[in-house]
Amino acid sequence: MIDRVRTFQRKGLIEMNKRERQFYVNRLWGLTFVVVLIFTVLGVNIWGLQISEGAYYTAMAEGNYMKLVKVPPTRGDIVDKNGKVLVTSVPEFVLNLDLMGLQQSEPNDWKDVVKRLAGYIKPYWTYPNQSIESITEDILVNTQNHQWERYRPVMILDKVPQELQAIIAEHQNELPGVSVDAVPLRFYPQKTLAGQLLGYVREIGDKEIEQFNQNSDAQKAGFEYAQGDMIGKSGVEKSYDFWLRGKEGIQQVEVDNRARPVSKQLIQPPEPGMTVQLTIDADLQKVVEESLDQVIANVQNNTNPNAKAGAAVVMDVNTGKILAMASRPGMDPNDLTGIISNEMFDKYYTNKIAPAASLDRALSGLYAPGSTFKMVTAMAALQLNLTTPDEQIEGKKTSLGNLAIQQQGTSEWGGNNFGLVNLSRALAKSSNIYFQVIGRRVFESNPEFVRQIAHEFGLGVESGVDLPGEAKGIAPSAKWKEAYFGPAFLKARDKKLAAIEADYATKLEQAPDAKSRQKLRMKKDSEKNAVDVEYKQKVYENVDWKVYDSFNNSIGQGYNSYSPLQLANYTATLVNGGKRYSPYVVEKLLNPITGEIARQYDPKVINTVSISPANLDAVKQGMRAVVTGAGDDAGTASGVFADLPEFSGGAKTGTAQLGNVNTALGKTYNGVFVAFAPYDNPQIAFAGVVEYGESGGSTAAYVAKAAFMKYFGWKSTNGN
Repeated sequence: MIDRVRTFQRKGLIEMNKRERQFYVNRLWGLTFVVVLIFTVLGVNIWGLQISEGAYYTAMAEGNYMKLVKVPPTRGDIVDKNGKVLVTSVPEFVLNLDLMGLQQSEPNDWKDVVKRLAGYIKPYWTYPNQSIESITEDILVNTQNHQWERYRPVMILDKVPQELQAIIAEHQNELPGVSVDAVPLRFYPQKTLAGQLLGYVREIGDKEIEQFNQNSDAQKAGFEYAQGDMIGKSGVEKSYDFWLRGKEGIQQVEVDNRARPVSKQLIQPPEPGMTVQLTIDADLQKVVEESLDQVIANVQNNTNPNAKAGAAVVMDVNTGKILAMASRPGMDPNDLTGIISNEMFDKYYTNKIAPAASLDRALSGLYAPGSTFKMVTAMAALQLNLTTPDEQIEGKKTSLGNLAIQQQGTSEWGGNNFGLVNLSRALAKSSNIYFQVIGRRVFESNPEFVRQIAHEFGLGVESGVDLPGEAKGIAPSAKWKEAYFGPAFLKARDKKLAAIEADYATKLEQAPDAKSRQKLRMKKDSEKNAVDVEYKQKVYENVDWKVYDSFNNSIGQGYNSYSPLQLANYTATLVNGGKRYSPYVVEKLLNPITGEIARQYDPKVINTVSISPANLDAVKQGMRAVVTGAGDDAGTASGVFADLPEFSGGAKTGTAQLGNVNTALGKTYNGVFVAFAPYDNPQIAFAGVVEYGESGGSTAAYVAKAAFMKYFGWKSTNGN
């Protein structure tokens, strides 16, 4: 009995153990299934990530990379010959929109952020009448235009006042990506002083990239200009842009797989640009500009209200260094940084109110030289042995020739009769008759010689000055006139002949018989002959060189047109012994940290003129007669320097007619003046033009006087 009970108990325990084991076995199988399922899912996903969609996720992963972004350096200073700062970079508060910060908000919120910003800056916006919606659109367009530099802030507004800075700071939380930052902006502390010569800085345009990448210095350094670069747009800022701009730094920007910036790190700091030292003397420049302003104001108030512009240049005759170069109306480069208002655009780029102030009239303005050209005519005649310094010519119109010839010439100015004049007196009195007579001799002996001599002295050719935008001008001759005017008449003739051929080709094809065709051919030949006759007549009237061309161009009228810079260099070449230097405004490049000279620019002789020293001296003596003498022997500028006992030198006055006789501008003149000092061993030359200034002896001459007094320290006996 007991044994049966024990047997039963053992069976029960065994059965119970089986059930318990089965329970754990089932759980184990369940866990195994879960584990297998998990690993199966992971395996499938791994397969999908690495095999099925591997290319996609590889691309996504490659999207998480580092971008290298340029960091603009501080632009170098520009200083005058004595180290006076004319251009520098100063901290300026600007309103920036950083796309990296803006993109932290939802895409749909971007426009709301910009619209809120537009509302805050509206009272300070360049165009006060613009609506918030319009400002918003402008900002969005601006940022869109800078998508290629999305990892750098986009400037929305410059010169941010303190009130706006406070508003932005107060609402910073609702303006992600918006900040007011201190950045180096170009600053011109002397304002209009040498404004056109210095130039200004703005963002590079698409068409300028290729042009700037032709810069030899940039090419040697392996530098390439690109969108977003700030460049010099004119003047020294442009011609020396590569040296002024410095070396860009490099910022590393980490970007996520959606091309959104994550972090920034400066890995190479930018290096500041070179200091550019000019040949310009700022104090002399100021005197020239102030004197030019005063002369223009006097003419405007007393003679011609249209007198609003002019230019003047002072050069070192023995080096080509430009010591002063002024242009009026003046340009303040500070006005051309940042957003340009409509008012400023009109002031600098249109003639709506006054002559466009951005034009450097000393460099790019072309003017008839008037009587200041008479030295070229004299040197050409002397060199060809067609006259002598002592030959006397009667200052009457009959000296020009017969009545038909006289009608093509110009009388003495002011109705004067200077009697018998030689070279010196002809220059002193500015005799039109004398120079027309000898000029005609030259043009008939060698029609190209006056042009050749003008070119040797730098007139009508590029000087090679280290500034952009130099005007070439025109030194006319018979061949020049034919090349300039001839093609238009030839093209018109050929067009008419082609039309006749086309017209008669159809008629001849449709002609019923040989007799009709013969008549048509005769008619066609007659029409073509008439066209040819008309062409020859127009060439004779408008292209062929006439006696009046010789007369006009001998006295600096006609087609002659030169810049004040060319006139100054011509004068310098004449009095320094015949060496024509290339004018230049930059003397050296300095290391901005150490001040050491990085590059020195030396004088460069372009050519030596073919005029003999004796003939140069004869003309130079005539220029001295212009500023000396008394009574009947007084030169046209003898009174200008009469109160300067220390003065010695020479000059030539010019009264350049703006229009043809019997036209609206026929009695309107520009005042032109060239001069040098001292007479022995000349140091400086001057050229100046006052638009609508009448005689140069009463206008531009006084700018020269002020320049000489400042340069040499001469004092007037009148106490001025």
